[in-house]
Amino acid sequence: IKDIIGAGLGKTSCDVKIKNVQLVNVFSGEIYPTNIYIKGKRIVSIDPDADLETKETIDCKNMYAVPGFIDTHMHFETTMLSPEALADVVVPKGTTTLCADLMEIANVAGEAGLREMLKSIKKLPYQMLIEVSSRVPTAPGLETAGAVLGIQEVEKILDWEASISLGELDPSKILGEKDEYLHKVAEALKKRKIVNGHAIGRLGQELNIYASAGISDDHECVSTNEMIARLRVGMKVLVREGST
Repeated sequence: IKDIIGAGLGKTSCDVKIKNVQLVNVFSGEIYPTNIYIKGKRIVSIDPDADLETKETIDCKNMYAVPGFIDTHMHFETTMLSPEALADVVVPKGTTTLCADLMEIANVAGEAGLREMLKSIKKLPYQMLIEVSSRVPTAPGLETAGAVLGIQEVEKILDWEASISLGELDPSKILGEKDEYLHKVAEALKKRKIVNGHAIGRLGQELNIYASAGISDDHECVSTNEMIARLRVGMKVLVREGST
């Protein structure tokens, strides 16, 4: 912290100055010209009038500077790409964090598969956070994919540093009062983790019950009315664009 303050006061040198940028300030909702000074992993200044010493200067020639984008819900396996190949696609577009429900890998390889996935991520130029799959197997009794993530397994994985939430849980598990899934929700809430939703078409009292059970968001809206209904009960709406 002292290094950051010292650089900001001009007592020591910043590491990098990114000059001539149009800063997209997501806090104030403004776009304005400025320079960005960096020390270590922290931004020291975005003040247009700051004139600090720096070791390296990068001229961005009036390009836009934005925070790294966060993909708030994705299934890594569905991209059909290796972690390295996916980096080539998303990082140049500004995405630096992926929140991934690795349900396909989990259904086949369980906890061991998730651990291997995290190993491969460590050397890549983006961060992966795990939405711990809540439905492994997805359709109990109807598939032989190879793995099970029960209450104890989910409880354990939710404690991993990379785990941000309990992965998408469809309304049938809540409205049907299925104990296994309600235990998983309770465990996630106890650990102060998010519980992701997946509730296409649900409205009225069914949606109210779903939200009251602790579901935080939904990425399945297909109409404006569905979106507004979710906002009214305090759920976050993840807006997505896709071929369907």
